[in-house]
Amino acid sequence: MAKKVFTFSDLTRLIGEDYAWRRKELKLIKDQVESPSPNSPMQNAALRFAVPILYAHWEGFVKKSCELYLEFVSNKYLKHNQLKPQFIALSLTKKLGRLEIKNIEEKTKTVDFLLKEINKNSNIPTKNIIQTKSNLRYNVFEEIIFVLDLDISKFSMYQSLIDDLVDSRNNIAHGDYLRVQYSAYESMHLDIQLLMELLKNELENAAITEAFRQQIASA
Repeated sequence: MAKKVFTFSDLTRLIGEDYAWRRKELKLIKDQVESPSPNSPMQNAALRFAVPILYAHWEGFVKKSCELYLEFVSNKYLKHNQLKPQFIALSLTKKLGRLEIKNIEEKTKTVDFLLKEINKNSNIPTKNIIQTKSNLRYNVFEEIIFVLDLDISKFSMYQSLIDDLVDSRNNIAHGDYLRVQYSAYESMHLDIQLLMELLKNELENAAITEAFRQQIASA
């Protein structure tokens, strides 16, 4: 990903653009689902192809928007001591991976290494960090939210929705016959858009409040 997210305006514009085209396409798909006669073979087929597309937009938006936010944080090049632990860990992942921690001597060297690095500028990687694993179940989504130090409790009410959407997509994509009720699709369509909007708002709020910064305790 080209490094182009330097300001809050950059972030909101790019997330907003990604969100907008996905909403527009999902609306077009929903219109196609509604066009045929209710319960007709044509509508049943339309409902079946609508579910994988709905999932694709959800997974795609999570990956794109979270990568943009991570790039925004990375481009701040803050010192490690100014960042939350998750971002320090990302910045030092490669260096930490080369360390062997087997005994007290190695542990001492690790602590010494961390103390020396803490006042240096961060270099947070952005490539291949946000992993949806092609099956964005809630536990995978939870990992992504943790990496970005967002509040997972804001999304907990959508756990069943996220897992059900993955299961439905997989059944259809693997060639199984799954009868999709229009009412179930309509509810899923609405809830996924609400979920996308919630993620968008949380990322933008985290950016404007600089939630990625380490909070300095007052004396």
